[in-house]
Amino acid sequence: MKEDFEYFITNKNTLSFGINFTHHTISPGNVDIFDDASINTKSIQSRYGLENSAYISDDWHATNKLNFLYGLRLTEFSLLGPGTITTYDTNDAAISSTNYTSGQFVKTYLNPEPRFSMSYILDEQSSIKASYNRNTQNIHLLSNSTASSPTDLYIMSINNIKPGIADQAALGYFKNSKDNMYEFSTEIYYKWLQNQVDYKNGAQLLANQDVESQLVYGKGRAYGLEVFLKKKYGDFNGWIGYTLSKTENKFDAINNGNYFAATQDRIHDISVVGIYKWGKRWTLSGTFVYGTGNAVTYPNGKYIVGGLTTFYYPNRNADRLPPYSRLDLGATLEGKSHKRFHSSWTFGIFNAYNRKNPYTVSFENNPNDPTRTQAVETSLFGVVPSVTYNFTF
Repeated sequence: MKEDFEYFITNKNTLSFGINFTHHTISPGNVDIFDDASINTKSIQSRYGLENSAYISDDWHATNKLNFLYGLRLTEFSLLGPGTITTYDTNDAAISSTNYTSGQFVKTYLNPEPRFSMSYILDEQSSIKASYNRNTQNIHLLSNSTASSPTDLYIMSINNIKPGIADQAALGYFKNSKDNMYEFSTEIYYKWLQNQVDYKNGAQLLANQDVESQLVYGKGRAYGLEVFLKKKYGDFNGWIGYTLSKTENKFDAINNGNYFAATQDRIHDISVVGIYKWGKRWTLSGTFVYGTGNAVTYPNGKYIVGGLTTFYYPNRNADRLPPYSRLDLGATLEGKSHKRFHSSWTFGIFNAYNRKNPYTVSFENNPNDPTRTQAVETSLFGVVPSVTYNFTF
């Protein structure tokens, strides 16, 4: 449930406020374990949470050139029953387990989220903007950082898992030119991350009912530069965006307590979009994207005991998947003009040059020489053509 309000105090002050209530359910599901001739089903218990928030902000035009936007958001998150909740010490040993009934409150977190931004108009075409804001995240995504198929898991804030907190500061320059035909912006940012969560080394990922015992907690940081250029009008328009960034985490129990690349770290990210109006009915478009490959952990050794191979993974996220790139092409043919309805055909080619972007990379023994290791890439989609017909009336 969500409700937002605006109150116009004066022509220079606008007050915004509202509330939001969300009920969360995370259901990991069941896992079938095959043991000789029998099948055992292992259920992973669901988690339930209630997330409430209220906010208020003021948009104040102090002068013709100076504008402030400031406010506060208050977030409350409560873990609810039913379920069995286990509390662990710093050595991952269980201290206590408690059973909760449906709707019973297990743990509640209350976090304020202040926001502040300002903009100053330098002249008729350019301005500068600065901002600070805090965001709280009560649902965490855990991703396996090895090169094999990811095992992603969503978990809620609980006794041992505090809400993630991010404080971000940003400074940007914005400029429009030639009667707002061209739009340019560049911005730098720095983000401080608290209460980060990740798997510990050697964690048991599959069908683990006590995943909290397999986690470590630390901090992180993210910083970067964003550049954006857009042509807004004319037969040919489009935009170019580039981001240079770094996202790192730090855990005492991983990589000797040193910072390492987070799974979502992407150093270079480029997108180029072009749109061309050809005649009265045709519109041609193309989109090119390029990004640094995801940070992953490759093995640098292996052990063979009793005919079974176990790979050795040293430093977390010290390697990269190959860079991701893709070109999408499209053409739209507008139907003939009619008062009562409108139609169009859209022809598209996803991944036009059939780039085999690796989704995962797994490692296995070479079947011809078990002492050697081979890497096997798995890609999801090559070139994909499409045709769409739209009809509105």
